Amino acid sequence: MIVGRAHTDKHGHVRGQEDGAPVRRDGAAPCVVAFHGFTGTTAEIRPMLDALTAAGFAVRAPLLTGHGTHPGKLQDVTFDVLVADMEKEVDAARAEHEHVVIAGFSLGSLVAIELAARRPRGLLGLILLGNALTLSPLVSAALGLIDRRGWKLPDWYLLKLWSADVRDPVQQKRITGYDRDPLRAALEVYRGGMRVRARLAEIDCPTLVLHGARDRVCPSSNVALAARSLGSRDVRTRIYAKSAHLVAADHDRREVADAVTSFVSSVAPQPVEP
Repeated sequence: MIVGRAHTDKHGHVRGQEDGAPVRRDGAAPCVVAFHGFTGTTAEIRPMLDALTAAGFAVRAPLLTGHGTHPGKLQDVTFDVLVADMEKEVDAARAEHEHVVIAGFSLGSLVAIELAARRPRGLLGLILLGNALTLSPLVSAALGLIDRRGWKLPDWYLLKLWSADVRDPVQQKRITGYDRDPLRAALEVYRGGMRVRARLAEIDCPTLVLHGARDRVCPSSNVALAARSLGSRDVRTRIYAKSAHLVAADHDRREVADAVTSFVSSVAPQPVEP
């Protein structure tokens, strides 16, 4: 169901039980700068962040611009704004820790790709979770048509039928995010995916690409797309059979957290004591 601004101003909200606040934890280098997904919060990647902290690494996981407050604040946030704001987070982490790994889930993966393609000094690795290089066929067709025609979308919001694309029923209740998708902002996700596909060849750092096999938002074929397009010679991939889009929070979240921690350890400048 699509609703307008009046309904959103009155009823739009963040739902879920988990704390979705920004995360900043001290630790050893490299500092992992991690970005959550569209309309979501850091709750989507919290198990991974906890595992990295336990392993002794520094972590920064900000809220993406327009997230974690009210859905109306996200409607007109462009991909360029997201990238510019998150680049500041990466720069701050580099200033403090010298070395960083950039990680991103869904929309956050697109931001991570764009920033990694700029090859910032001290970048040791890139992690892509449920990457949004392409969206589901129906969504891609609709947003692609709007983009090609240059249509201006009204201030509309699509009410979510479920809280999150996650198979674990307990996690589905816990994950924190908006109750609706701002449609102009959704178009920016599509445009971001189109834009960063051409940037993959410019990324030469070790890259880990993880995805849920049961993802209904971004097809698991995005793993192969990323792997064959990346400029890096060190690309590690895995698809998790039991998980949907929120692969870092779903049934396979412990295995995902272990894979991420192992990857960061492998690119760290020196061994880290947990």
